[in-house]
Amino acid sequence: MNFYKVSNLVGNGLILLGAGLCASALMLVISTSANAQQGTRDVLREEVNPKQDEAADPWLGGVWQFGAYGQVESNPYRGADSVDLDPLPLLAYDADRLHIGTDGISVTAWQNEFASLDVLGALRMKPFENGDSEYLRGMKERDMAYEAGIGFTSRLWRGEVGAYYLTDLNDAHDGHEVDLTYTIPMDWQDVTFDWSGGVLWQSEKLANYHVGVSGNEVRSDRSAYDADAAFIPHLDLSVTYPITESLVLLGTSGIQFLPDSYTDSPLIDEDYVYSIGLGLVYNF
Repeated sequence: MNFYKVSNLVGNGLILLGAGLCASALMLVISTSANAQQGTRDVLREEVNPKQDEAADPWLGGVWQFGAYGQVESNPYRGADSVDLDPLPLLAYDADRLHIGTDGISVTAWQNEFASLDVLGALRMKPFENGDSEYLRGMKERDMAYEAGIGFTSRLWRGEVGAYYLTDLNDAHDGHEVDLTYTIPMDWQDVTFDWSGGVLWQSEKLANYHVGVSGNEVRSDRSAYDADAAFIPHLDLSVTYPITESLVLLGTSGIQFLPDSYTDSPLIDEDYVYSIGLGLVYNF
């Protein structure tokens, strides 16, 4: 038996340990902010962990990725530091129809050469901590949310249109989220650019999870606030450069334009959230 076959057998055996390894890595991610984790989830799934289009086995014919990702992101909450530095360890197994990693879980239930339908699992970090600023003290502690849903992607014109739906599983916010995004890839020599824009919709309960102020959280300088459902436009750019066959450099940037449902909240004092990130990923 040659080395290639042996390495494949070993890799397939390691998949049995994948859930445990990724769960351990997810515990490290808990220290990152909500905006950092949520805003980069889809970019990391598509750019750091590309699907293996010609894998012999759509479930076990994939690759492992290991690396690190750091992001600087503006903080829109009143009185908090103007920017946050969010380190994110990256660990994932990615095959043609299965992805499990620190950025989420995706199982492709159906696909053809033009479109695919995925079952998704994701982790939503707490939007803020009471200790982030003096102004946020006395706010009810938000719980981390475990979410599941479906995603659909399809080729359209020069790029790809993608949509996903997520809902709360552990009663952290009892809300729902829908994202519709259009992405256009561009290649320049060995560098790949992915330009995308779209709109994120959040239900009233999810918006209040982020920016609402209930009656028992009111104080003299913080009035009650009940948020409406929110439409959040966003623009994003990701850049990938293969340093070697196995080592990939990733850069990301993005901006979210906060709607009135957010900016009318006494907790928010910014009109937008921007982020810039850099990562290094090894494939094996």
